[in-house]
Amino acid sequence: MAFSPLLYWGISFIVIALIGLQITSRFIKIDMEKSGDLVVAMLTILGTLVSVLLGLLVSSADEKYRALEECVSTEATSVGQVFRLSRSLPQPQSKIMRDLCLQYCDQVISSEWPALKKGENSPAVTDTYSRLSDEITAFRPANSGEESLQHAIIDVTTQIGQNRATRIVASRSNWAGRLLPLIFTCAVVVLACSYLYVGQGSKILHSVLVAFVAVTLGINIGVIFLMTRPFTSEWAIEPEAFQLHSQVMKQYLR
Repeated sequence: MAFSPLLYWGISFIVIALIGLQITSRFIKIDMEKSGDLVVAMLTILGTLVSVLLGLLVSSADEKYRALEECVSTEATSVGQVFRLSRSLPQPQSKIMRDLCLQYCDQVISSEWPALKKGENSPAVTDTYSRLSDEITAFRPANSGEESLQHAIIDVTTQIGQNRATRIVASRSNWAGRLLPLIFTCAVVVLACSYLYVGQGSKILHSVLVAFVAVTLGINIGVIFLMTRPFTSEWAIEPEAFQLHSQVMKQYLR
């Protein structure tokens, strides 16, 4: 049975938080009767700031991740559209372009997706895309119908290149690497503040409440980390759309 990676993030933060609680309980001694109101006020402000920050980051990461999923799906759909449109072209251009569309999908699956995990792209896919683009631009239409068809295929082929460039850039993004130090700093500050109530009330209750804070932080940070690594994390985007279109193309090439 496979567990969600967020489970490991949550458990890791709980363990770290409880260890920190045990260590700090030996040193922190705060008179809550004198300083209680100040501590509560500061924790309220801090909690609001951190919750707003995490909320914005999670929302932004989710938006970028979903946009990239849509980009991959659109790219694969565009390849399939070129395949369908090229069926109306005269021979030999029709067969050449359909073969290139199928080759593009297969190479994206077998060659480019593993390369994306390293922040790279496949030269073979670049070559296939260039050949596909050259083939349609070199075509000389014999009538207005073929001319309109050529323009339509050129527009769709351009979309393929744009979407491919978007996912390649996304695979090289270091957005998470730049933000995680800030996020972890906020998490440390929040956990440290939760230790201020050491010695106040039940130790078991305090530990449980600290664990709740830790698991919430862990899950939020885990979501940001996973979604900002769209091709290398456990939530990596897969080339399922290309696999689907490749299967359909092979059926029509038989």
